[in-house]
Amino acid sequence: MGKFLIIASVLTMSVSCSKKKDVPKYSNSSEKTNESIVTDTTVINGTLIELIDKNGKTEINTNSKKYFLSGKIIANAPSKFIRSHGKVLSFTYPKINVDKTIIIQGKGGIQGIIFKKDSIICVEYITTSSPYNITEGADEILYWDFAHRTYKR
Repeated sequence: MGKFLIIASVLTMSVSCSKKKDVPKYSNSSEKTNESIVTDTTVINGTLIELIDKNGKTEINTNSKKYFLSGKIIANAPSKFIRSHGKVLSFTYPKINVDKTIIIQGKGGIQGIIFKKDSIICVEYITTSSPYNITEGADEILYWDFAHRTYKR
């Protein structure tokens, strides 16, 4: 009986030592997740526009062969398009050849995006002390201002 206990003990120890133990993995806090999350989408002039949260920064993505994208989004994520009655609010300024002007609300500010000829232009970023209500729209003067920032006589 003593030999049986010794053999059983040796087998138990060898089996338990050969199993892989789950060692917790510690992540380096400087590592980035490279996670991309679409925060809002719209279609303007037949072009899909996506706002993407990439590690706290907003990026813009388009599927257009008609428009060339210039500039970049400065607004911090999450960003959304300003809407009114469920639709992205936009204004047109034909006298200065701006087809559409839309605004995104980011964390801490707003940024204009204009459609002009064959370009989608991300214009200046303006910090705001209080955010706009993205579902109730914003004053047209903001759209006018963004559109006219690119106007050259």
